[in-house]
Amino acid sequence: MLRDAMARIKALAGEGEHEAAWRLLSDTVDPSHDFPAQQRLARAARAIDAKALGLRHVRLALLAGCTLDHFADILRLHALARGIRLEVWTAPFDTVEQTILDPGSELYTFAPDVAWIFTTHRDVSLRVSSGASAEEADGVVAQAVGQTTALWSALLGRHRCQVLHNTADIPANDLFGNLEANHSWGRRNLLRAYNLGLSRGRPHEVTLFDLDHVSALHGKNRWFDARYWYHSKHAFGFDAAGLVAHEAAAVLTAQAGLSKKCLVLDLDNTLWGGVIGDDGLDGIRLGGGAEGEAFADLQAHAKALKDRGIVLAVCSKNDESNAKAPFQTHPEMRLSLDDIAVFRANWDNKADNIRYIAEVLNLGLDSFVFLDDNPAERALVRNFLPMVAVPELPQDPALYLETLIGQRYFEPATFAAEDAERADYYRDNSRRLELQQGFADVGAYLASLEMQARCGAIDAVRLPRVAQLINKSNQFHLTGTRYSEAQIRELLDGGQYKGLWFDLTDRFGDNGLISAVLLKQGSDGIADIDTWVMSCRVLSRGMEEFILNSLAAAARSLGHTVLRGTYVPSRKNGLVKMLYDRLGFVPVAEDAGGTTRWQLDLTECSPLPTAIAAVAKQAEPAPGEG
Repeated sequence: MLRDAMARIKALAGEGEHEAAWRLLSDTVDPSHDFPAQQRLARAARAIDAKALGLRHVRLALLAGCTLDHFADILRLHALARGIRLEVWTAPFDTVEQTILDPGSELYTFAPDVAWIFTTHRDVSLRVSSGASAEEADGVVAQAVGQTTALWSALLGRHRCQVLHNTADIPANDLFGNLEANHSWGRRNLLRAYNLGLSRGRPHEVTLFDLDHVSALHGKNRWFDARYWYHSKHAFGFDAAGLVAHEAAAVLTAQAGLSKKCLVLDLDNTLWGGVIGDDGLDGIRLGGGAEGEAFADLQAHAKALKDRGIVLAVCSKNDESNAKAPFQTHPEMRLSLDDIAVFRANWDNKADNIRYIAEVLNLGLDSFVFLDDNPAERALVRNFLPMVAVPELPQDPALYLETLIGQRYFEPATFAAEDAERADYYRDNSRRLELQQGFADVGAYLASLEMQARCGAIDAVRLPRVAQLINKSNQFHLTGTRYSEAQIRELLDGGQYKGLWFDLTDRFGDNGLISAVLLKQGSDGIADIDTWVMSCRVLSRGMEEFILNSLAAAARSLGHTVLRGTYVPSRKNGLVKMLYDRLGFVPVAEDAGGTTRWQLDLTECSPLPTAIAAVAKQAEPAPGEG
């Protein structure tokens, strides 16, 4: 099976069908494959022209006190499977501190987007005598944490990037055995305290890669192979490489804003055992027994995902009234109808239903995961919607949840309070669409929403959400530029940039902070829109016009007469290709890569009409009401 898939990947790439080859590769790559299989797949992947596919390009520097040469190839493979074209530079062996502290090192010439400091427990100095006091143990841990955070500061002081740093992988065996767990001076407890200290002391630019957790997933007794450590300084066994790469690729995907956003759920034999239309409410298996508990736990996990901001939808072949009955009256249901943003129960094919769900939610199909127990339904969706992730579920429902979690589809890079509301925003959007269907005139529909927006200067409170929006937005992102919190703060503190946030409310509720703009001031009367991002859930409601009116007012108040914008094409932002044209800008340049530049004469333009009313100003500029 694997050999056939690899041959097919090479054949498709050889025929110029690089996207089909990449889709097949994504379905084939699995962290459980042994090391030789991972290597063969990595070689097969080289035939795919990832650059031509327009996949996200990420430059990664690997700095380690162990050997990672072979691992780098497997990491590229798993990143590619998730839509990232990874360019890797590896520092010379065991030169982490020297490389970071030398301002002339090749690290800074390479200028990575992400620097991965790949340490293990062997790199952590925690020297304390057996029987030492808790105060002595705490002091040793604090010193080790301080050395690590100083290294982060040195790196970030010379080059602004995202930093990955491993937690210490706590070894399976140590000198005192079980007694280690009973004393603060035990090495395992020292390492646990060190890991916790890193978590508490990390700046926003640093993400901890939980290598200790990964070693536990693989199995502590199998994690380390002394033969390869002594022979070639490999810090983990070769067969763990796929899992490490899989977990790391999930983190890189999250940082690139490419994690999945919507979980589409089948019902019969997926959320409960049995067929609701045949077995009835009393006959389905949910809670109360081994199989029923497995379904209940899957529902509980889906509910937790929703509470974390993942959108839930239902796609089931059922009569709608039958399908909704368990949500309404079954005592063991963990999910309610309020948890579901779009509920699609009918007898249409599921690929068409998922397309409908995507249209209602205004989400790209490549942000969807489809969970269904039926192999025929899974095959149909894979065939007609290859961009949708469809995990292969085992026959035993007890393993559904483990399978879903193991794919790391929904890995988050950050979490803000507003994330918990995101799924509700999408649910409310589906209700807006239901309302719209009752109007023949779009203008009347928009007016009926009773929309109000606010505009304000980016401040410390809103900065985390702004950074998240800039890094996660792909479709409404004019340039694709990514900035960390620290980079945004640095731009705004420099005085040349002005940053604006926008939020929107309507009769259905608060949409939250849905757009951000970074405006760069020139000395020639021109203000450049450096970055403009917006949540797609508020598209086509007049928010674009409201924002432009606000930008024009801001630029005028700062003494500018021209507003200039740039569109840089990417794999996902085609929907804003002609945004500036629609808003009244005129084109001034276009390069061979499709990048276009536009400008607007602020001395002649008037505010654009919009159904959105401005509410009390938070800061200059003036509001964008037309």
